[in-house]
Amino acid sequence: MKKLLAVTFSFVFLGLVGCASTGKVSSTDQVKITVLETIPRGDQPSWVKNGKDFYQESGKMFYVAVAEGFTNLEASKRASFASAQTKVAEQVKNTIGVEFGRSLETGMYEEATGGYLKDVFMSNVNKINISGVVVESTYTEKIQEQKGDDSKVYYRTYSLVSIPEATYKDLVKRAFSDTSAQVTQNKSAQDLLVEAEKRFYNKEEAAPVATPVVTTTTVVQQ
Repeated sequence: MKKLLAVTFSFVFLGLVGCASTGKVSSTDQVKITVLETIPRGDQPSWVKNGKDFYQESGKMFYVAVAEGFTNLEASKRASFASAQTKVAEQVKNTIGVEFGRSLETGMYEEATGGYLKDVFMSNVNKINISGVVVESTYTEKIQEQKGDDSKVYYRTYSLVSIPEATYKDLVKRAFSDTSAQVTQNKSAQDLLVEAEKRFYNKEEAAPVATPVVTTTTVVQQ
């Protein structure tokens, strides 16, 4: 792995003041980004380079989050991990909700019953406390940002975290169990839940965990 001493990227923002007529860029509008140091030293790891926020491998679900703008290294690491934990919770719940909705929609039911059941189910999903998030790796860049005479130095930390796929499946079971207990007095909803649960797990046999809809999560310290 090559040692990284300093990698410099220059980003130029076109300004309108003083240069609009000639098309030239004022030096005061140029932003220069320099990576002063990496922790650990070396190139970005593959899980940073590939730009994926989520992937599955070896029976685990992996999530990536970024925090930047912190002048303290440990604060940057803590913020990145907190961001990753939030992402895991949001995306796991989103995945369960999406897959339940698909399982529900493939059946025949009255709209009122389906709407009621989905509301109860998602209420239970949102109450789930997701634990067991493990930090697999971190990668930090010490950044110098210079614009004209102004310069600032801060850290950008990437965190790779994971949860076992088994944990995801346990959360699904809990959501179905809690929902079943709440709709026992509603025969139509109970029957619909049983049908949806069968379809949910039939899908899991073909694809153990559905890929969630993910968005990049970045924490920026102002």
